[in-house]
Amino acid sequence: MTVANESIVVTASPATGLIDEPVKIHASGLPPGAPLVLRAFLLDSRGTPWTSHVSVEADARGTVAADCEELISMLTVAGGEPARPFDGTSISPLRFEIVAEMSGRPVAAIEVCRRYVADGVRRTELSDRNRHGLLFEPPADGPRPGVVVVGGSSGGLFFASQMAALLAGHGFTALALAYFGGGLLPPHLVEIPLEYFTSTLDWFSSLASVKRGSVGVMGISRGAELVLLLGSRTPLVRAVVAYSPSNVVWSGLRGDSPSEASAWTHGGKPIPFASLTDPRFAGVRKRVFASSPIELMPMFEAAFAGHVPADAAIPVEQTNGPILLVSGEDDRMWPSTWMGERVMERLAACGHPFPSRHVHYPKAGHFMRAPGVSTSVLNGKFALGGERAGQATANRAAWTETLSFLVATLGMPERSDCLAVTGGQRCR
Repeated sequence: MTVANESIVVTASPATGLIDEPVKIHASGLPPGAPLVLRAFLLDSRGTPWTSHVSVEADARGTVAADCEELISMLTVAGGEPARPFDGTSISPLRFEIVAEMSGRPVAAIEVCRRYVADGVRRTELSDRNRHGLLFEPPADGPRPGVVVVGGSSGGLFFASQMAALLAGHGFTALALAYFGGGLLPPHLVEIPLEYFTSTLDWFSSLASVKRGSVGVMGISRGAELVLLLGSRTPLVRAVVAYSPSNVVWSGLRGDSPSEASAWTHGGKPIPFASLTDPRFAGVRKRVFASSPIELMPMFEAAFAGHVPADAAIPVEQTNGPILLVSGEDDRMWPSTWMGERVMERLAACGHPFPSRHVHYPKAGHFMRAPGVSTSVLNGKFALGGERAGQATANRAAWTETLSFLVATLGMPERSDCLAVTGGQRCR
């Protein structure tokens, strides 16, 4: 891009880094007190343009120091295309052009690159009858704590691939594991065998890049339900991170519709579940699916107001390690904050000996994700809740909590092996 004033200099710090690293924009050579517009441009993994802008003002020295958090969170689809949430599957780098404008004219520009996959991280695709996913391994300097990440009812590697890639950038060996909706996997979230996950955990824990006795699991929404269930049944799991959690097992899903079948099986038998297809809820379901976007919360509220079988509750007290729950108080998909509190109450009532924690955020919704992405649109076909600034703040705070929790629980990779920024210092 041609700029109008070469005496104005704009820099980004850091110009290249992981997507969860905050970016600062610095501008100098401006007239004191001059108004400046910072405008961001991005082509996403689908080739769709996104843009945003913020207005700032130079100080008495003619300089500007701006945090990019708001600029990134405000990114919206440009070019007349329909608004939509930012992609939750791609791990391609995000390349921004940030242009400084005065009086509507560009005066300086800088490129910023944010990555999910850090330099040196090895990526291996897994696709057979035993497991389907992406394995991310930091450079081979010894075994690391390991984390298996699963997504929710969107299927495939939605959420999981981005989180697992980022975890590898922080020194963990991480596996993004799909469990329905693609390849040789079941087409729907119905009667998925827990053995698929336990055999994968056994395989994962045996890798040379995984430290023995230091394996955790992480999931969101139905994946949070899953990891809490796995933690309660698999002693190998030493830490559980559940984003938008549930305290009970719910019925399966065929596409977007509830099924009168369990989501999970063990030993060939369905795991007891709370039903969303009870005939008493027929009127509620009809109203829910007639809305746009679809807000599922009334279905879950009706289920809890009725009868939830006692054996549908997840026995979280059997988990062989601490649990971190993360929820948004404005979740409109299901009552994750309320259900998270029931999990904490059960842990306390049963004297669970590990230091578990529930963090919840007042202006965040169902889709908690990595920081550094647009939160301008949060609802798609389904109403997820949250508002732009609150969701961006919650995403960053939750990710900080997650990294701290996993380090405290599973151990920190050696500093000499670390790829990402830790404690404010860059490691090798």
